[in-house]
Amino acid sequence: MITKFRFFPPGRERVAKPRNVSNQRTFLERFISGPWPWLLPAILMLLVFRLYPLLSQLYISMTDMRIATINQANFIGLANYEFLLNDRAFISTVLFTFVYTIVGVAGQFIIGFGLALLLNQPMFGRLVYRLAILSAWVISSLIVGYMWRLMLSESSAGVLNAWLAVVGIDRVSWLSDLTTAKISVIGVNIWRSVAFTMVFMLGGLQTVPLEILEAAKVDGANAWQRLMRVIVPYLRPLIGLNLIFVTIATFNVYEQILALTGGGPGSATETVGLSMFKVAFGSSIGTGGLGLLGRGAAIGTVMFIITFIFALIYLRLWIFTKEDD
Repeated sequence: MITKFRFFPPGRERVAKPRNVSNQRTFLERFISGPWPWLLPAILMLLVFRLYPLLSQLYISMTDMRIATINQANFIGLANYEFLLNDRAFISTVLFTFVYTIVGVAGQFIIGFGLALLLNQPMFGRLVYRLAILSAWVISSLIVGYMWRLMLSESSAGVLNAWLAVVGIDRVSWLSDLTTAKISVIGVNIWRSVAFTMVFMLGGLQTVPLEILEAAKVDGANAWQRLMRVIVPYLRPLIGLNLIFVTIATFNVYEQILALTGGGPGSATETVGLSMFKVAFGSSIGTGGLGLLGRGAAIGTVMFIITFIFALIYLRLWIFTKEDD
C-alpha cells in the first residue's frame, strides 16, 4: 500500500476545522449582515395577517359553516364551489362585476391621468384644485354611497333631477331602472376613485426628467408624441402598479354599492364582493342574507383567484415587459 503525502509551504499548513461550525457561522454572518433582519418583521406580519387568514378561508370554504351554528361545521369538500358554478344568479353577478371593473378602471385611469397631466402644469390655484379632487377619495365609500343615493333620488330631495327639471328635462329613474342603475354605480365609483389615480400618476410625472422632454421637443415631437413616446414608456411600471391597485379595489368593492342601491333593482347592480357580504353576513344585519359563512368564503376565494389573475396580466403587460431599444 502506497501512502501519498502532500507538502505545504511554511506558514500555510492546512488546519482542520469543524465543517458544520464553519458553515453555521458563515450562515449567521450572512444573515445578520444581509437585508433579512430588516425584512423578517414584515415577512412575519405577512405570514400572520395574510397567509393564515387565506388558509383559514380556504378551509372554511370547504365546510357548511353558518353564523347560527358556527361551531358545528362539517367538511363538505368542493360542494360550495360546485353550487356557485351552477348558480345562474352568481354567474350573472360575476359578469356584471367584470363590466363594472373594466369600465370603472378605464374611466378612473383616463380621467385621473388626464387630471394629473393638467395639474402638473403651472397654473394659478393648482394646489386648491388638487385638494378639491382628493377630497372625494378621503370620504368613506359608505358615506359616498349614501350621499349619491340622496343626490340621485327620484323624490324632491334628488338634486340631480331638480337640476334637470330646471332645464325642462323629465325626471330620470337613476337607481330604479336596470340600465341607469348600472350606469350610476359605475359613475359614482369613477367619481370617487379618480383622485387616487390622479395623485399616483402626478407623483410619477414629477419624476420624469425635464431634459428628456426638452430633447423630444427640440426634435420636433408635439405634445401627443411626447406623451405616448416619452412619458408613458417612462411611467410604464408605475402605470402597471396603479392598474393593479385600482383593479383590486374596484373588483372587491361592496360597501359603496350596498349604500347606493343595495345591489338592486333586483340584483342588477350586485357585485361579487356584495354577494359575498350578503351570503356570509347579510342575515346578521337584516339584509336578507343567508349567514352561510362557508359559501361566502368560497365566493371570497373566487374573488382572490380572479384578482390574482388580473395582477399577473398587468405585471406581464406593464411591469415586466422589456422595451425595444
